[in-house]
Order: sequence, then C-alpha cells, then structure tokens
Amino acid sequence: MMTRKFLPAVRGLVAHRLKRDGFGQTMVAKVLGVTQSAVSQILSKDEKIFYQSLEQMGLTRKEASLLVETLCNEVVKNAAAATAILYSYWRGLLSEGRFCEYHRKLYPQLAACDICIGAVQLGILDEERTRVLKKLENSLKRLETSPGFKRLIPQVGANLVYCVADASNESDVAGVAGRIVLADDEVKAVGRPMFGGSRHLANILLTARNFNKRIRAAINLKHSPEMIRALEKLGVKFAVVEARAEPISDEVVIEDVANAFREKGGRLEALVHGGGIGYEPITYLFAENLDELVERVILLSSRV
Repeated sequence: MMTRKFLPAVRGLVAHRLKRDGFGQTMVAKVLGVTQSAVSQILSKDEKIFYQSLEQMGLTRKEASLLVETLCNEVVKNAAAATAILYSYWRGLLSEGRFCEYHRKLYPQLAACDICIGAVQLGILDEERTRVLKKLENSLKRLETSPGFKRLIPQVGANLVYCVADASNESDVAGVAGRIVLADDEVKAVGRPMFGGSRHLANILLTARNFNKRIRAAINLKHSPEMIRALEKLGVKFAVVEARAEPISDEVVIEDVANAFREKGGRLEALVHGGGIGYEPITYLFAENLDELVERVILLSSRV
C-alpha cells in the first residue's frame, strides 16, 4: 500500500504543489529524488488523480492537502525531516485503522487482521519510552479537542514535546513529527508523536533542562500582548526577550532560552520571545509533566 499507492500519490501532489510555488522540473526532481523525466510524467497527470487515489484509501482531501503543505514546507529545507514526517503520518494512519477497509478489499483473507491497531509499533521501545509516547498521544488528543486551543497556535504551527527522565539528547525527546496546525478552523496534528520528532523544540527543552532537570515537557504557542497578560494573571513565572530588527537563527533563540533560565536561576515556566526578521515571535511554555503543561495551555486559551 505504501509503495504502490500512498507514496506515488503523495509524491504527485507534492510535485504539483512545488511547481505552483515556482520550482522548475529539475529542482522538483532533485527535491523528490527522482529523474526529471519522472517529474514530467507526474506533472502530465491531473492533480485530481492523486487526490482520488488517497481518497480511495480512506483519507479526506483536507487531510491530504494538509499533509502535502507540511511536506512541501519541510522537504526543501530538510529531506530527512520530511521523510520522518511522512513515515510518522503513515504509521499513525495504520495504528488508527484508517486503511484497514481498503487493505481488506485488496486481501479478503485479512478480514480478521488487527496487526496495525494498538501499540504494536511501541513494542520495540523500552517501558519508559512507551509510556512517554502514549502520554504524548493522549495529551495531543486533549489539545486537539480543546475549543480554545486554536487561538494559541502560531503561524508556523505548534508542537508538543516530552522527554524521558534522564534525557540528554534529541533522541530522548518525543514530539509530533510534523506540526500542530489550524486547518479550516480545526486543530490538526500532521504526523504522530515519535522520538526525535521535533528538533527545534527538543533542543529548547534540553536547554531548559540544563538549568532545571525536573522540566520534561514544553510547547510553543503564539506571541501576543494578550498572552503576556494571561501569563501574569495566572502567576506564571516568565521572561521576555525583545524582538530584534535583524535575522536570527534557531541557535540564537536557544541561547536566549539559556540566558533567560540562567538569569532566573532555573525558576522559569515560560519565555516570551519577540523573534526577529524572518523568525515569528513565539511563547514557549515549560512544565515538569505533560498534565501540568496541558492544563496550563487550556487555562491560557480561556483567557486569550
């Protein structure tokens, strides 16, 4: 199903989207890892064919569009990250049983099969990592169904990370492999939780842990004056980094996080970062556990 149906359809939609974004066939071929003639053949087909292929499998057009948008935003910058998002999304669809009906049509002898549903993918992980992923999955569902959460999602999308107790590097931090975005006024996670799922927010969390090892969870939310007032009313300990009139990088933001925690002696629960040229202002929230973090996010959403 992946190699014969799902991947060709996604590749076709990504190729069409990149073309609309101004990419030539040579660049599209390079990005997708295929030949220019293959790209030419893909683009000769109507985009509707690829959507219909995914719809036959069980995806809605909105879900397919959101996945393609996320992949296009990532694949040009980091092909490995885009692959991780695609794999995570696929794995999530399998575990949710989204493709079971289609699969059983192909293979009627699998009528009683439920291999993909449940925690089969977690079997290769140790007990603590399995708990981390399950907890993250449950917390993500709470946020997706929280009415006010959509007001807190930044333009770049949100993410949610949670780490093992003795986390020391990115592979010890689980996050959503894509983004948590707002699509048609609904909150939707593109990709499912996996270790190494969010490089930037994972490093933000690890930086915070350099000053307070009890912190294990973090989320990035939008920046606004209302957010600052809500943090103040809730008594959240936060610091503010003023906006810069210059381009900044992830490394600069991570250093700002380190400086803020250092100045506060590690006693910090949020950082309101003003961003810079090409870098959206963001509010980072930190907590010792996911339940505490999610409750605070829900409280903030009722006040923003």
